[in-house]
Amino acid sequence: MRGTMMDFPLTLPTILERAGKIFSRVEIVSRKPDKSIARTCYGDFYRRARRLAAALTKLGLQPGDRVASMMWNHSGHLEAFFGVPCAGGILHTLNLRLHPHEIAGIAKHAGDRFLLIDDVLLPVYEKLRADAPFEKVIVVSYGWWKRTRRISRLRRAAR
Repeated sequence: MRGTMMDFPLTLPTILERAGKIFSRVEIVSRKPDKSIARTCYGDFYRRARRLAAALTKLGLQPGDRVASMMWNHSGHLEAFFGVPCAGGILHTLNLRLHPHEIAGIAKHAGDRFLLIDDVLLPVYEKLRADAPFEKVIVVSYGWWKRTRRISRLRRAAR
């Protein structure tokens, strides 16, 4: 029996496509970790989320893989909420209020392969690094953290 509600599945990739096509000029306002205001639009958000999905796929993300995020609530995290599922992954937001060893245990138990992290949170990552199971760590850079040893860069992967 055919329903009358909709002719397509209501999934995040579908919502992303709609936002990028119909609302491309509508503004998104968020606050960066340094407390500055960032303004973008759904068209740019659409392109960056798709670029993230492509980069994750190029880095080896397989359908069903879990991607942990340690990010503050800003436009970059919004892009991850859509980009990871568009690549077939499952986004797993880690609770930043927990102790680093608890965060590492949760990520290990979840089987997270990748980590998306704000550069301002790298000191927390350094504390859980030895216990963390991440194959790839992708840093969202705001220019606060200069040290990049053994950290995969999203920009390189997206090229």
